[in-house]
Amino acid sequence: MRARIIDNPWSFRGPYPIHRVLPVLERAGWTVDVAHRDRQTSVRRQVEEALDLGAEVLVGAGGDGTLRDVADVLVGHRAQLGVLPGGTANLWAHELGVARPPEEAAAALVDADVRGMDMGRLVHPDGRYLRFLLMAGIGIDGLMLDHTDPRLKARLGPGGIAVGVVRAIPDFRSFPVEISVDGRDAWEGRVIQVIVGNSRLYANVVHATPDARVDDGLLDVTVVPADDLEVAIRLGWSLALRRRPGGEVPRFRGREIAIRTPVVPPVEVDGSAVRSSSLRGADGRPFRILVEPRILDVRVPRRYTGDLFDPAG
Repeated sequence: MRARIIDNPWSFRGPYPIHRVLPVLERAGWTVDVAHRDRQTSVRRQVEEALDLGAEVLVGAGGDGTLRDVADVLVGHRAQLGVLPGGTANLWAHELGVARPPEEAAAALVDADVRGMDMGRLVHPDGRYLRFLLMAGIGIDGLMLDHTDPRLKARLGPGGIAVGVVRAIPDFRSFPVEISVDGRDAWEGRVIQVIVGNSRLYANVVHATPDARVDDGLLDVTVVPADDLEVAIRLGWSLALRRRPGGEVPRFRGREIAIRTPVVPPVEVDGSAVRSSSLRGADGRPFRILVEPRILDVRVPRRYTGDLFDPAG
């Protein structure tokens, strides 16, 4: 197996300890080279160079943002995506049960099956789009991440994000939305947050879209309405006791979700804020979130026992 590891040296845990994983991979017969993210070379160029050299596996050694950047370039190629968790949240690694010790993560990378995985595409009203691997958020989480200082996040990890939460709350205002799913009206009202999930785990604490599968050709939507204290209390209890929302909030599933709003809302994909300067000019047209079915091959540890994937797939 020929592989390239793309390391993000600015992630919360710093440069990934590549020297601890290389012996494991080499004993398994893998040929591995390493590229470190830097400000002069794009991830796209690093991935495309690896593909030109015949790489069969591209491994993101960092957080979910690094994984998303690598995955986006792999669309249309047969090379596989692997993970070595080194970021702040590492949601995908947690979903798959990949342990943090580098040697164990490398062993899981080797002893893996290859599965097809969906990705989401968030399309701005002007036609520009961003793919996401796990989740897209429209609402307070986007503002929170926009208010998070990257340098503080790199030093403090979740603590840096907590500072972003404190900074964002005074500036946040709920906003009106009209949501349609697969062309049918689904919900209308004011929201604090709309979460569109390809996977389930959110903020490493709760399963915001608890019934999602990553290979079913569908996206799951959870809406957090504003201005309803009873709903907020019941949601808080559900998350505290079960770590998942119940029937107290609207939830939908479909291939295409349209969200129409008169404002320019805060947006995030896979834990990274989408800067508001790139979201101007909505002109009343909706945001569209589409699923791209099984366009990515991912390495899933053989010991994985969850149900994110279709067991028959």
